[in-house]
Parts: sequence; C-alpha cells; structure tokens
Amino acid sequence: MTSRDASALDASWDSPPEAQDLIREAMAWHFDPKTGSPFWQEQSRKLGFDPRKDVRTVEDLSLFPNVVDELRDARIEDLVPRGYGGLDRLPVPPVVGESGGTTGAPKRVFVLPDVREQSWAWYYNRLLEHGIAAGDNWLGIMPAGPHMAGILAQDTAQRFGGIFFTVDFDPRWAKLVIGRGAVDEANAYITHLVNQIEWILRSQDIRVMVITPPLLEAVCRRDHLVDLINEKVNTVIYGGTSMDEDTRHLFRTELFPQINFVSIFGSTMIFCAMPERPDSPADESPVFDPPSPFSMFSVIDPDTGKNVPYGERGQVLTHHLTRNLFLPNNLDRDTGIRHPHRLGLPGDAVSEFKPVREFGAAAVIEGVY
Repeated sequence: MTSRDASALDASWDSPPEAQDLIREAMAWHFDPKTGSPFWQEQSRKLGFDPRKDVRTVEDLSLFPNVVDELRDARIEDLVPRGYGGLDRLPVPPVVGESGGTTGAPKRVFVLPDVREQSWAWYYNRLLEHGIAAGDNWLGIMPAGPHMAGILAQDTAQRFGGIFFTVDFDPRWAKLVIGRGAVDEANAYITHLVNQIEWILRSQDIRVMVITPPLLEAVCRRDHLVDLINEKVNTVIYGGTSMDEDTRHLFRTELFPQINFVSIFGSTMIFCAMPERPDSPADESPVFDPPSPFSMFSVIDPDTGKNVPYGERGQVLTHHLTRNLFLPNNLDRDTGIRHPHRLGLPGDAVSEFKPVREFGAAAVIEGVY
C-alpha cells in the first residue's frame, strides 16, 4: 500500500465505509514501517501479534493495549504517520490538541487538514439537522488554547458564515481551585466569566451560544441575562460537562421554552464532537451517535470487558481509526447508558454520560468544563 491509496480512510464520515474495510486499511497504514508513525512502530514490537494479519474486525481491536496514558509524554513528531512524507513536507504543521486534564497531566494528540475536514464537516452536517441557520453570530464560551472545543466552535461559526465572539476561559484553573476547596476563589472566577458573557450579549447580535452546563447555570442566576438570552439567542449548544435530566428539562421548558437546545458530547481522544439525536424530547436524556466506524463507542462492564445490555449503564470504551491517528481500546473516564446506533452502524450510541469518581489514581473533577 502506498501512502495515499486507502479509500476507506479518506471517505466522508457521512458516507462511512464498511468497518472491516476501514480496519484493514488502518492496520496497513499505521503498521507498515513506510507509512506508520514512530509511536506505533515502537508499540508494535511489544504487541505479541501482527495487526496487519490478526486484526480484521471491531472485536479484534480489543487485542490492543490502551495506550492513551502514553500520550501525556509522547512527542507529537512521533505520532505523525510517515506516510504523510515527513513534517517538513506537510502543507501546514499539525494542530495540537490536549485533553482537559481532568484525570492528571493532559494527553496530547494532533490533527492535519484531511481529518480535521472530515470531522468538522460531519459535525456541521449534524448541526444542520438541528436547524441552525447560516449567517448567525456565535458566542463561544468554551476553552481555546490547547483545547479543541474552542477551535471547533470558532471553525463551525465560520463554516455557518457568522461572526465568532468568545471569552477568556481557563478551565484548568477552575478545576485547580475547586479541587483544593477554594470555594470563594472558584465563585469569583465564575463571576469573572459571566461578566465577560454579559458584556458580549449586551452589545452584540448573538444568535447561537455555545456554553458548558455549569456556566449556563451561573448565567441564569442573573435574571436580566435570562431575559437577554430569550430576546436574542435562537440556539444554545451545550457540552463539556454532564447535565442531569431535571436541569435540562428546566432550561428547555421553563427558562428558555422558545430556544433550540442542542447537547453535544465530544472527546479529544476520538477527535470529534457529536450533537444529540435531532428531535429529542425535553424530558428525556439526549442520545449520542458517534461517526462510526471512524470513532466508535462500546459500553462495557469494566470488570469483564463485555458489553452491558442495552438500556443499562457501563463504562465507555472508545476506538478511533483515521489516517492521522489510531487510538483503540481506550477506557474512558465516563460511564453511560448503552443504546443501538441509530443508523445501525458498528458500536453503540450512549446517553447519560457521567464521570466516574476516580479514574486511575486521580479524583475526577469536572469543574466548569
């Protein structure tokens, strides 16, 4: 296989290939010494099996160890597949994204324009299903810097043809002060963020607001901001932390009954964000269908590694297979309720994401993101 002849890897996420075709091409790309990354070439020496021969199905991905913790220290240069021709031949440098740092030192991945376009286009098309209009201005209250959430919000606003506004938002600082019990300091930081939100809402024509649930709750403590949002905003997109059913129902039916609410779930380790299924009832938990087979969920019993029955809670396991990156068998910090994928694609859909209390040796603190 040459560096650029794998059709399944380059397919649109809206027209996904068969899972076995994608897996076969991903194994050939990532484990050929000529095209694979230094990271996976080193890992392959420790596997005890040959991915190009032995990994053919989604179930076979469980043969791999979970390597995501190694991404806390891995050099980005070692993650880029050699098939791209070397860093000096890339049209643009890799964009580096980090995890939120909820479970310790952040993990780092990268994205190049080909996979970024695949992921962003799929997300944009899912938002179209929720009726978001072209030309509307966006307010993104999501972290930027090393966090892909802010980059995604800005790029999506531009794709819709709107002006993008944002605030200065450092979620790691908020988690730090919450973790050490500095309640007054945490509240002061939240007030600082809400003040920034108010300045923009008062002066600009905002129609789409992207925000985390804790900050939306903080905004709603100011009655005049609730009125301002009802006056100006057409759609609220929220994600980054969990929201319970009662709070979601309150927002959708009492505080903002005329506003389109769209929940999203995203993860840097699967390099995508997914909006909830369209037309979800206000009194039910949103269900999230990943762009399978490029990114897949399995909801499992972590003690047995087996899927829990549909409708039951288990821990979320993810697989990610793109030309940029191969990250299989990643046991996530979140639990969720298992559902069939709405399109009948491999893997599961998930609702009611909730973080475990501890992950590895670290306590999990959601904070404001």
